[in-house]
Amino acid sequence: MNWWLDIQSREIQWAHAYRRLTMYHYITPEVLEDLFAGQPPAGLQPDVIDITEPLSLDEGIEVIGILFAGLRFVVFFADVLVYALGDPEWIEETADEWANGFQPAPAARLVKFMRADADADTMFDPEAWPLPHPRLIWQFCEVLARALSIHAQFFPGIPQYFYMTQSSQLDLLYNRLGRRFE
Repeated sequence: MNWWLDIQSREIQWAHAYRRLTMYHYITPEVLEDLFAGQPPAGLQPDVIDITEPLSLDEGIEVIGILFAGLRFVVFFADVLVYALGDPEWIEETADEWANGFQPAPAARLVKFMRADADADTMFDPEAWPLPHPRLIWQFCEVLARALSIHAQFFPGIPQYFYMTQSSQLDLLYNRLGRRFE
């Protein structure tokens, strides 16, 4: 593969500060229908694990669907400049302030996942959408890693991926997941 995942403290700090575009508005009934076509309805087959192929939603925005433990998740991949709403100065300011000047490579992707059925109030609240059993977190990390690998296979020109955390619990999860790619 000709891609890599940079997980270093300066990069993680940069991604933490980089919450500009919301992915939530891309979740529509039509997108979910296209993304999860051919999969069993959520909740009917709790032992099924499935990861969809990437679906391009907009220029520089892709999504992958995950069926895990009877739950549906979406994993968004956003081009850094698209996420910054086309503002390279904002990227530079954010890099200077939060990551000691580190700037992601052009076409790098920010990665964010959430439950497919999340709403605007709970989409980043892990307590609102726990896994059926806490010990499933390790398997879920594996599935997230596979989703990233699938994205990289479909988009081999992507040089870097950055996970975006919204809580300290997710920060721990992403740090564990990041170590698998070092």
